[in-house]
Amino acid sequence: MSDEESNPAKKIKLSKASIALIERKRQNAILLRESRLKVSSQLNFKPPVECIKNDTKSGFFSVTSNTVNITTDDETDLHVANIKCRECNLDCNASYLYTKFRELVCDECRNKDRDQYSLISKTDAKSQYVLKDCDLDFREPPLRYVSAPNPHTKRGMMKLYLEGQVFARACLVHGGEEGIEMALQNREDKREMASQRKLEKKLNQLRKFAKERKPKQAHVHEFGEEIYKQDDDCYEHTCNSCGYVESYEKL
Repeated sequence: MSDEESNPAKKIKLSKASIALIERKRQNAILLRESRLKVSSQLNFKPPVECIKNDTKSGFFSVTSNTVNITTDDETDLHVANIKCRECNLDCNASYLYTKFRELVCDECRNKDRDQYSLISKTDAKSQYVLKDCDLDFREPPLRYVSAPNPHTKRGMMKLYLEGQVFARACLVHGGEEGIEMALQNREDKREMASQRKLEKKLNQLRKFAKERKPKQAHVHEFGEEIYKQDDDCYEHTCNSCGYVESYEKL
């Protein structure tokens, strides 16, 4: 078996622009993952436990523990944790990317590079990265999104995800950038095969229809040698192809 057959990923040739784009998204995904881990470590603390001794008046004390409930609301977390932007190291507690997507990026850094922190609709995310609804909304942890009016329909809202997080999820689902490229190629091959089958089906239907509509040619008899019937005083000859017998008289 050749190397190309053993490793199908080698068959795909990427342009320099595609390789550069994939590398950029990979680096961005790594930064997004690190920022998530940093945020979770800052916000991951155990609530204090208060022990209370109750006299049961039966010769012993029962000890109960009351856990102090601490709100973990998004808005509360913003003010509790000291969140720093990973680009400029300034506070980003109230930044758009942190409040909506938990990304350690302040608004100023986001405005400097809108392409790096662009949003992508759910339809485009599934199409460009070969993902399913469950990969975005049900696989742990579910990706955060914002809702916005759908410009294509008068009713209904659309979900917008952070493209860097979508790319990181696609790498997790498909096993890296090469896996994404392979999934895209496989989907394209399946579409071509389905299109070819559909075309062949239509052609077969057209051939069948043309065959049914084709006018039938009238049969032309090819008579053989004539035979004189003395009893009937007539002649007859037989068609060589269909066997039709024609009788006639001669004047």
